[in-house]
Amino acid sequence: MNDTGWPVIPPRRILLATDLSAQSDRALDRALQLARTWNAELVAVHAIEQAEAWRDPARIPSWHNPPDLTRRVEDQLRDDLGGVASLRIRVVEQPAAEAILAAATADQCDLIVVGDGRHRPLGGLGATLSELFRTSPVSVLVAKQRVRSPYQRLLVGTDFTDEALIGFEIAARLFPSARFTLMHAFDLPYRSLLADNSLSRDFQSMERETINEFVGKAQLPQSVRDTLETLVEHGPPSEMLYRYAWDHQVDLTVIGAYERGRLFHALLGGEGPRILESVTSDILVVRPPGGAAAAEA
Repeated sequence: MNDTGWPVIPPRRILLATDLSAQSDRALDRALQLARTWNAELVAVHAIEQAEAWRDPARIPSWHNPPDLTRRVEDQLRDDLGGVASLRIRVVEQPAAEAILAAATADQCDLIVVGDGRHRPLGGLGATLSELFRTSPVSVLVAKQRVRSPYQRLLVGTDFTDEALIGFEIAARLFPSARFTLMHAFDLPYRSLLADNSLSRDFQSMERETINEFVGKAQLPQSVRDTLETLVEHGPPSEMLYRYAWDHQVDLTVIGAYERGRLFHALLGGEGPRILESVTSDILVVRPPGGAAAAEA
Protein backbone atom coordinates (compact mmCIF):
# COMPACT_ATOMS: atom_id res chain seq x y z
CA MET A 1 0.00 0.00 0.00
CA ASN A 2 1.12 3.57 -0.50
CA ASP A 3 1.15 6.45 1.95
CA THR A 4 -2.46 7.42 1.19
CA GLY A 5 -3.83 4.01 2.13
CA TRP A 6 -4.84 3.28 -1.47
CA PRO A 7 -5.08 0.67 -2.89
CA VAL A 8 -6.53 -1.54 -0.16
CA ILE A 9 -6.23 -5.33 0.29
CA PRO A 10 -8.73 -6.89 0.04
CA PRO A 11 -10.30 -4.41 -2.36
CA ARG A 12 -13.06 -2.21 -0.99
CA ARG A 13 -13.92 -0.93 -4.48
CA ILE A 14 -13.65 -2.90 -7.76
CA LEU A 15 -13.82 -1.31 -11.20
CA LEU A 16 -15.50 -3.38 -13.90
CA ALA A 17 -14.64 -2.21 -17.42
CA THR A 18 -17.20 -3.47 -19.92
CA ASP A 19 -18.11 -2.83 -23.53
CA LEU A 20 -21.32 -4.87 -23.05
CA SER A 21 -20.09 -7.54 -25.48
CA ALA A 22 -20.38 -11.26 -24.82
CA GLN A 23 -16.60 -11.29 -24.27
CA SER A 24 -17.06 -8.84 -21.39
CA ASP A 25 -19.61 -11.07 -19.66
CA ARG A 26 -16.86 -13.15 -18.08
CA ALA A 27 -15.33 -10.03 -16.57
CA LEU A 28 -18.76 -8.96 -15.33
CA ASP A 29 -19.41 -12.32 -13.68
CA ARG A 30 -15.96 -12.42 -12.06
CA ALA A 31 -16.19 -8.83 -10.80
CA LEU A 32 -19.59 -9.63 -9.32
CA GLN A 33 -18.27 -12.77 -7.62
CA LEU A 34 -15.28 -10.92 -6.15
CA ALA A 35 -17.41 -7.97 -4.99
CA ARG A 36 -19.70 -10.35 -3.13
CA THR A 37 -16.76 -12.27 -1.62
CA TRP A 38 -15.02 -9.12 -0.37
CA ASN A 39 -18.19 -7.11 0.30
CA ALA A 40 -16.75 -4.50 -2.04
CA GLU A 41 -18.45 -1.70 -3.94
CA LEU A 42 -18.61 -2.25 -7.69
CA VAL A 43 -17.92 0.59 -10.12
CA ALA A 44 -19.04 -0.30 -13.65
CA VAL A 45 -17.52 1.77 -16.46
CA HIS A 46 -18.68 1.82 -20.07
CA ALA A 47 -17.11 4.13 -22.65
CA ILE A 48 -19.18 5.30 -25.60
CA GLU A 49 -16.43 5.94 -28.13
CA GLN A 50 -18.65 6.62 -31.14
CA ALA A 51 -22.34 7.48 -31.00
CA GLU A 52 -24.70 5.77 -33.39
CA ALA A 53 -25.22 7.81 -36.58
CA TRP A 54 -28.46 7.82 -38.57
CA ARG A 55 -27.35 8.29 -42.15
CA ASP A 56 -30.74 8.55 -43.84
CA PRO A 57 -33.41 10.22 -41.66
CA ALA A 58 -36.04 9.51 -44.31
CA ARG A 59 -35.75 5.77 -43.63
CA ILE A 60 -36.29 6.05 -39.86
CA PRO A 61 -39.62 4.46 -38.83
CA SER A 62 -42.27 6.83 -37.56
CA TRP A 63 -42.30 5.12 -34.17
CA HIS A 64 -38.57 5.47 -33.65
CA ASN A 65 -36.98 7.91 -31.24
CA PRO A 66 -33.18 8.27 -31.11
CA PRO A 67 -32.02 6.14 -28.17
CA ASP A 68 -30.71 7.64 -24.98
CA LEU A 69 -27.54 5.53 -25.01
CA THR A 70 -26.46 6.48 -21.52
CA ARG A 71 -29.78 5.53 -20.00
CA ARG A 72 -29.94 2.31 -21.99
CA VAL A 73 -26.44 1.25 -20.86
CA GLU A 74 -27.20 2.12 -17.25
CA ASP A 75 -30.40 0.08 -17.30
CA GLN A 76 -28.63 -2.93 -18.80
CA LEU A 77 -25.82 -2.80 -16.26
CA ARG A 78 -28.23 -2.51 -13.35
CA ASP A 79 -30.07 -5.58 -14.64
CA ASP A 80 -26.86 -7.54 -15.19
CA LEU A 81 -25.34 -6.59 -11.83
CA GLY A 82 -28.37 -7.13 -9.65
CA GLY A 83 -27.54 -8.47 -6.22
CA VAL A 84 -24.34 -6.54 -5.57
CA ALA A 85 -24.53 -4.62 -2.28
CA SER A 86 -23.21 -1.34 -3.65
CA LEU A 87 -23.09 -0.29 -7.30
CA ARG A 88 -21.88 2.82 -9.07
CA ILE A 89 -22.21 3.22 -12.85
CA ARG A 90 -20.18 5.53 -15.07
CA VAL A 91 -21.15 5.89 -18.74
CA VAL A 92 -18.97 8.42 -20.55
CA GLU A 93 -18.24 9.52 -24.11
CA GLN A 94 -14.50 9.04 -24.00
CA PRO A 95 -11.84 6.62 -25.30
CA ALA A 96 -12.04 3.43 -23.27
CA ALA A 97 -8.57 3.53 -21.72
CA GLU A 98 -8.99 7.15 -20.64
CA ALA A 99 -12.41 6.43 -19.14
CA ILE A 100 -11.18 3.42 -17.17
CA LEU A 101 -8.08 5.12 -15.82
CA ALA A 102 -9.98 8.29 -14.91
CA ALA A 103 -12.65 6.31 -13.04
CA ALA A 104 -10.05 4.17 -11.25
CA THR A 105 -8.38 7.31 -9.94
CA ALA A 106 -11.49 9.36 -9.21
CA ASP A 107 -13.21 6.54 -7.32
CA GLN A 108 -9.98 5.15 -5.83
CA CYS A 109 -10.75 1.66 -7.08
CA ASP A 110 -8.43 -1.01 -5.72
CA LEU A 111 -8.68 -3.45 -8.64
CA ILE A 112 -9.64 -3.24 -12.31
CA VAL A 113 -11.42 -6.23 -13.88
CA VAL A 114 -11.55 -6.35 -17.67
CA GLY A 115 -12.42 -8.91 -20.32
CA ASP A 116 -9.94 -10.47 -22.71
CA GLY A 117 -10.60 -8.44 -25.86
CA ARG A 118 -7.66 -9.49 -28.00
CA HIS A 119 -10.04 -10.64 -30.75
CA ARG A 120 -11.38 -7.10 -31.15
CA PRO A 121 -8.44 -5.37 -32.91
CA LEU A 122 -10.48 -2.42 -34.18
CA GLY A 123 -11.83 -1.28 -30.85
CA GLY A 124 -13.41 -2.28 -27.57
CA LEU A 125 -11.50 -3.36 -24.52
CA GLY A 126 -8.89 -5.28 -26.52
CA ALA A 127 -7.43 -1.98 -27.71
CA THR A 128 -6.99 -0.77 -24.14
CA LEU A 129 -5.26 -3.67 -22.38
CA SER A 130 -1.68 -2.63 -23.10
CA GLU A 131 -2.49 0.92 -21.97
CA LEU A 132 -3.99 -0.37 -18.73
CA PHE A 133 -0.96 -2.58 -18.05
CA ARG A 134 1.38 0.32 -18.71
CA THR A 135 -0.33 3.10 -16.76
CA SER A 136 -2.94 1.70 -14.39
CA PRO A 137 -2.50 2.92 -10.82
CA VAL A 138 -3.77 -0.43 -9.48
CA SER A 139 -3.70 -4.12 -10.32
CA VAL A 140 -5.54 -5.39 -13.40
CA LEU A 141 -7.37 -8.71 -13.65
CA VAL A 142 -8.11 -10.05 -17.14
CA ALA A 143 -11.04 -12.47 -17.02
CA LYS A 144 -10.84 -15.22 -19.66
CA GLN A 145 -12.68 -18.13 -18.10
CA ARG A 146 -16.28 -18.66 -17.11
CA VAL A 147 -16.91 -18.24 -13.40
CA ARG A 148 -17.59 -21.65 -11.91
CA SER A 149 -16.22 -21.05 -8.42
CA PRO A 150 -13.88 -18.76 -6.48
CA TYR A 151 -10.23 -19.01 -7.51
CA GLN A 152 -8.87 -22.30 -6.17
CA ARG A 153 -5.58 -22.95 -7.99
CA LEU A 154 -3.12 -20.13 -8.67
CA LEU A 155 0.12 -20.03 -10.64
CA VAL A 156 2.58 -17.23 -9.83
CA GLY A 157 5.42 -16.36 -12.19
CA THR A 158 8.57 -14.94 -10.62
CA ASP A 159 11.92 -13.58 -11.73
CA PHE A 160 13.02 -13.01 -8.09
CA THR A 161 12.66 -9.21 -8.28
CA ASP A 162 11.03 -7.05 -5.62
CA GLU A 163 8.04 -6.52 -7.88
CA ALA A 164 7.59 -10.26 -8.28
CA LEU A 165 7.79 -10.69 -4.50
CA ILE A 166 5.11 -8.06 -3.96
CA GLY A 167 2.90 -9.67 -6.59
CA PHE A 168 3.24 -13.04 -4.85
CA GLU A 169 2.47 -11.59 -1.41
CA ILE A 170 -0.58 -9.64 -2.58
CA ALA A 171 -2.01 -12.63 -4.45
CA ALA A 172 -1.58 -14.75 -1.31
CA ARG A 173 -3.42 -12.14 0.77
CA LEU A 174 -6.23 -11.89 -1.78
CA PHE A 175 -6.77 -15.64 -2.05
CA PRO A 176 -5.42 -17.26 1.13
CA SER A 177 -7.47 -20.44 0.76
CA ALA A 178 -6.24 -21.22 -2.77
CA ARG A 179 -3.43 -23.64 -3.64
CA PHE A 180 -0.38 -21.84 -5.05
CA THR A 181 2.39 -22.89 -7.42
CA LEU A 182 5.38 -20.56 -7.73
CA MET A 183 7.33 -20.89 -10.99
CA HIS A 184 10.63 -19.43 -12.12
CA ALA A 185 11.14 -20.06 -15.83
CA PHE A 186 13.73 -18.77 -18.26
CA ASP A 187 15.37 -19.70 -21.54
CA LEU A 188 18.83 -20.96 -20.68
CA PRO A 189 21.52 -20.03 -23.22
CA TYR A 190 23.79 -22.90 -24.28
CA ARG A 191 21.62 -25.32 -22.35
CA SER A 192 23.12 -28.32 -24.15
CA LEU A 193 26.52 -27.54 -22.62
CA LEU A 194 25.07 -28.15 -19.15
CA ALA A 195 23.60 -31.56 -19.86
CA ASP A 196 24.73 -34.59 -17.86
CA ASN A 197 27.63 -33.04 -16.01
CA SER A 198 28.47 -31.60 -12.63
CA LEU A 199 27.99 -28.03 -13.84
CA SER A 200 24.35 -28.79 -14.64
CA ARG A 201 23.80 -30.28 -11.18
CA ASP A 202 25.44 -27.29 -9.52
CA PHE A 203 23.30 -24.91 -11.56
CA GLN A 204 20.10 -26.74 -10.63
CA SER A 205 21.09 -26.66 -6.97
CA MET A 206 21.71 -22.90 -7.15
CA GLU A 207 18.31 -22.30 -8.73
CA ARG A 208 16.54 -24.33 -6.08
CA GLU A 209 18.35 -22.43 -3.36
CA THR A 210 17.37 -19.10 -4.91
CA ILE A 211 13.66 -19.92 -5.14
CA ASN A 212 13.69 -21.26 -1.56
CA GLU A 213 15.26 -17.99 -0.38
CA PHE A 214 12.63 -16.07 -2.32
CA VAL A 215 9.84 -17.98 -0.57
CA GLY A 216 11.54 -17.47 2.76
CA LYS A 217 11.45 -13.68 2.29
CA ALA A 218 7.77 -13.64 1.35
CA GLN A 219 5.16 -12.66 3.91
CA LEU A 220 2.56 -15.36 3.34
CA PRO A 221 -0.48 -16.69 5.20
CA GLN A 222 0.39 -20.00 6.78
CA SER A 223 -2.35 -21.65 4.73
CA VAL A 224 -0.49 -20.69 1.54
CA ARG A 225 2.95 -21.62 2.84
CA ASP A 226 1.77 -25.07 3.96
CA THR A 227 0.59 -26.13 0.49
CA LEU A 228 2.96 -24.13 -1.75
CA GLU A 229 4.65 -25.93 -4.66
CA THR A 230 7.76 -24.41 -6.27
CA LEU A 231 9.08 -25.08 -9.77
CA VAL A 232 12.17 -24.06 -11.74
CA GLU A 233 11.76 -24.57 -15.47
CA HIS A 234 14.08 -24.05 -18.43
CA GLY A 235 12.15 -22.62 -21.38
CA PRO A 236 10.38 -19.46 -22.53
CA PRO A 237 8.46 -18.16 -19.49
CA SER A 238 5.23 -17.55 -21.42
CA GLU A 239 5.32 -21.11 -22.79
CA MET A 240 6.09 -22.66 -19.40
CA LEU A 241 3.29 -20.70 -17.71
CA TYR A 242 0.88 -21.64 -20.49
CA ARG A 243 1.71 -25.35 -20.35
CA TYR A 244 1.45 -25.58 -16.59
CA ALA A 245 -1.78 -23.56 -16.43
CA TRP A 246 -3.35 -25.77 -19.09
CA ASP A 247 -2.13 -29.10 -17.73
CA HIS A 248 -3.13 -28.34 -14.13
CA GLN A 249 -6.36 -26.43 -14.78
CA VAL A 250 -5.07 -23.27 -13.14
CA ASP A 251 -7.78 -20.69 -12.39
CA LEU A 252 -5.55 -17.63 -12.17
CA THR A 253 -2.01 -16.80 -13.30
CA VAL A 254 -0.28 -13.96 -11.44
CA ILE A 255 2.58 -11.75 -12.62
CA GLY A 256 4.10 -8.64 -11.12
CA ALA A 257 4.02 -5.29 -12.91
CA TYR A 258 7.15 -3.20 -12.84
CA GLU A 259 7.12 0.46 -11.95
CA ARG A 260 7.26 2.90 -14.85
CA GLY A 261 5.22 0.55 -16.94
CA ARG A 262 7.83 -2.23 -17.44
CA LEU A 263 5.86 -5.45 -17.21
CA PHE A 264 7.61 -8.62 -16.05
CA HIS A 265 10.73 -7.88 -18.14
CA ALA A 266 10.13 -8.84 -21.79
CA LEU A 267 7.44 -11.42 -21.16
CA LEU A 268 4.75 -9.35 -22.84
CA GLY A 269 6.92 -8.53 -25.78
CA GLY A 270 9.94 -9.80 -27.67
CA GLU A 271 10.05 -13.33 -29.04
CA GLY A 272 7.48 -16.01 -28.38
CA PRO A 273 3.81 -15.76 -27.51
CA ARG A 274 2.81 -13.09 -25.10
CA ILE A 275 1.50 -14.17 -21.72
CA LEU A 276 -1.82 -12.54 -22.33
CA GLU A 277 -2.26 -14.37 -25.62
CA SER A 278 -0.94 -17.75 -24.54
CA VAL A 279 -2.07 -18.38 -20.98
CA THR A 280 -5.65 -19.64 -20.96
CA SER A 281 -6.43 -18.91 -17.31
CA ASP A 282 -7.46 -15.55 -15.94
CA ILE A 283 -4.46 -13.26 -15.46
CA LEU A 284 -3.78 -10.89 -12.57
CA VAL A 285 -1.14 -8.22 -13.15
CA VAL A 286 -0.22 -6.91 -9.70
CA ARG A 287 0.81 -3.27 -9.49
CA PRO A 288 3.36 -2.72 -6.68
CA PRO A 289 2.66 -0.18 -3.90
CA GLY A 290 3.11 3.36 -5.15
CA GLY A 291 2.16 2.27 -8.67
CA ALA A 292 -0.17 5.22 -9.02
CA ALA A 293 2.76 7.58 -8.69
CA ALA A 294 5.27 5.47 -10.56
CA ALA A 295 3.28 4.53 -13.64
CA GLU A 296 4.17 6.52 -16.72
CA ALA A 297 1.75 8.07 -19.13
